[in-house]
Amino acid sequence: MTLESYSDEHKNILARAVKSVGMAISDLEGRSYGPKSHKGAMVVSADPGQDNLDSKLVEVNSIAELKAIGGIADSHFKTAGDKHINYPEAQLKTDVPEAIGRARADSCALESLIHPDDEATINQAMMAYVHGDSSKVKGFEDVINALKFPTQILVTVGEDITVTKDNPLIIGQDSPHVDGGKAVFGTVTVEEGGQIQILIPVTFEAAQMIMK
Repeated sequence: MTLESYSDEHKNILARAVKSVGMAISDLEGRSYGPKSHKGAMVVSADPGQDNLDSKLVEVNSIAELKAIGGIADSHFKTAGDKHINYPEAQLKTDVPEAIGRARADSCALESLIHPDDEATINQAMMAYVHGDSSKVKGFEDVINALKFPTQILVTVGEDITVTKDNPLIIGQDSPHVDGGKAVFGTVTVEEGGQIQILIPVTFEAAQMIMK
């Protein structure tokens, strides 16, 4: 299905989805994946030798930017509950301002100054910021940005993709150094026996999804 056949609502969904990573809806045009384009697996990977969907790495400079690209808006939680979000309860043992000052914008140096007990708490806060109400973990924002950013995510877009038994979609293969991914397709068709394997945290958006 071509983009021209979509409703204005579907076009707006796609335009918003790709705008967050500096792309336009026109970037989807002509990218049609499936049995006609691939003999085997369709792979999204940070390794260009393995990726075969013309994916690209996009730099993300802050946790707020990552939330805007692939997270859940805080406004969602004004009407929906967030009891399923795992917000950190522990207080950090690290003197964060002092550690950031001593590290002088060197994330590797900062990592060595973070108390070992704080690593899991910071990771938990990062996930809660992106997928929950960020205001509840606002106090962690500075240390997350200093420790985790800038980073990169994998971005894959297409007009349509057809997943079959012989053409599985594998997202994140051998991509340990990226901090997630974003996949945007006009139409996703999954035929009987088709599989989508997601190996890294991914935001998956499509104007329509067809299951056969």
